[in-house]
Formats: sequence, C-alpha cells, structure tokens
Amino acid sequence: MDFNMKKTLLTVGILFTTQSFSAITNFCSNPTMTYQSGCTSTCSAIAASGNFNMSAGSIGVCMGEATVKNLSIKKIELGRTEIGNESRCQIWKGDDITIDEVSGLGLNSKYPITLDECTIGTTYDAMYFSLGRYENLAGEAVFPDGSNKVVRTTAVFSGKDSTHTDLFNLSSWRDLASADTSKVYTIPNAGSPAWIHKKISSSPSDIDLISSSNVTMIMDRTKLNYSTYTNTSARPGYVCFQNPDSSGLDTNDCVVDTNDTYVTIAPSEGVAGLPLILKEGDETLNIEYTALKTDRGNNEHSGIQFLWHMDGSTLKYVGVQPAEAEGVYTQISISGVGPIEGL
Repeated sequence: MDFNMKKTLLTVGILFTTQSFSAITNFCSNPTMTYQSGCTSTCSAIAASGNFNMSAGSIGVCMGEATVKNLSIKKIELGRTEIGNESRCQIWKGDDITIDEVSGLGLNSKYPITLDECTIGTTYDAMYFSLGRYENLAGEAVFPDGSNKVVRTTAVFSGKDSTHTDLFNLSSWRDLASADTSKVYTIPNAGSPAWIHKKISSSPSDIDLISSSNVTMIMDRTKLNYSTYTNTSARPGYVCFQNPDSSGLDTNDCVVDTNDTYVTIAPSEGVAGLPLILKEGDETLNIEYTALKTDRGNNEHSGIQFLWHMDGSTLKYVGVQPAEAEGVYTQISISGVGPIEGL
C-alpha cells in the first residue's frame, strides 16, 4: 500500500497515488510452480515458458492479475516497537481513503493529519495502520499448464463468511486439504499456515472459466491474519507471524484485530524518516506512501495468487488470496515535521 499525505490550504489532507512496477519488483526469469526465493512466478509466465511441472498429489501457487483490489484505511498512528510500551498516538482518522491498486486513481481526504495526541520528546520508531477488515478482490489467470484454460474469482464463496466467527479456533472455519465443502477458507495441510486461500469452488475444479466474468470476492483479512499469525505470547495483545517449526518469529510482524478493522505495524526499517523525536511546535507532517499498480504487461502482474492441486494428471484450481509480487515492499516516508503554518 502506498499513499501521499500532504498539506492542502489550512488543513493537511491525503493524496493516495499509485505507480507502475519499479525495478524492485522481481519476476522469475525461469518461472516454475515451485517456490523460488527472491522472485515471483506468474501463471501466465509459466504457461508461456513451457516450464510447468507438478507431480501427482502436489500443490503449487502462481500469481494472477488482480482486476479489483481495494482496502480502506481507517486510522494512522505513530508508535513504538518496544513490547509493552507501544505508545501509539493517532495522527489521522477518516472514512474517505480506499487504497485501489488497480485503477491508480488519486484520492483526497478532508481529514487533517495532526500530532496533538503525540508526546514531545518521545522517540517514535513505527507507524500503526488501522485497515478495514474486508478487502475486495477480483482477478484471473491462465492455467499454468499451457492448456489455454482460464481461472477467475467466482461467486461461490464471494460473500462474507459470517457463519464461522471463532477466530482462534482455526479448525472451526479453516478447511484442511479441501475436505469440508461447508468451509470458505482452506490450507493444503496443517503445516502450511501461510498458504491460506479463499475457495473458488466447493471442491478443486478444472472447469474452464474463460467465458465467465471476474467476480469480486470479499476477503476477510482478520481470518487471513489469524491463520498466518499464530504467536500470541511474543507481543501481548497481538498475534505475530511464526513458522510452524517455531523459527522465524518477528515481534514486529504482528497484527491486532477488532470487529471491523485490524492494525498492522510498519517499523522504522520500512519507513524513511523514522525514528522520529517530536519537539515543541511539531503539529503535523507529510507521509508519502506509494502503491504499485497490479499489472505492467509482459506476463508481469501482481495482487492475486491462485492455489492449485495436481489431481492425478489433472490440474485443478483451489482458491485465491490477495498477494504481492516478490520485491514489492511497503514504501513509506515521513517528511516536513513541524507547525502547520510551516508546511
């Protein structure tokens, strides 16, 4: 996600902008269905290269092209990463910003950025973003096997999953290996929490959807978070990402959820201008946050990932999740900290 917040007349508003993929976006030169560290395989690139290869019974993922991908921002805070001393202070809150990575349309907010709630002399080394719980997602991909068939987002499970509400009881709402047709979200096996996807069909299918339309599906980011972020002790009140083998814990890679929003942490490593120590007279600031558009052609696109299963010798699609291409990192910068009159 990326947006610009800057002064407009006597108030500070928000301008959200998107840009085409930059040089940091890495697509695999030899794309395969097997995970390749440091680059992304798109379904269309695999099909074009003729490199498709999956053994019977295996699963794989590849990137498709998102045609709808938007998520609302509800609140922005400064804070700290120190566990137990997060010191969050609200600097912006509103209801008129939706990150749209497909259209790239600029949006302005009527609500100001203000540092009134923050503490002079405090060192802030993180930003906390409160985002809408539900993300709208639609997209498509060619079958990576070169069959020329097309998969799309569908209406089967497009709505909100309001039936399964016990987030911490994963087995109550998360289907293992597509065995329960009543559940909306699935993972291939119990050891793959990062592979959570929303189902496209009740069970894996190879039906060609070339004549259909991309249906906008409502993705519950809270469920996606609670499937992937499973450590509840490292940062009290938050859930943090941890691999099933107990390695790779990052106490800054955490979220905290409410009924309608979830909060994600952007530490100083991902925000130019942090750490920031506020001084007397600091009233507002500028934030630049650049969203990268979801498609640049030449089989290079982002925004939606498809999960596949090789059923014997037949390739079948399973589900989708919102996803970014490898190398698309959050690009946020803070500048112009000072009095409103000085911006």
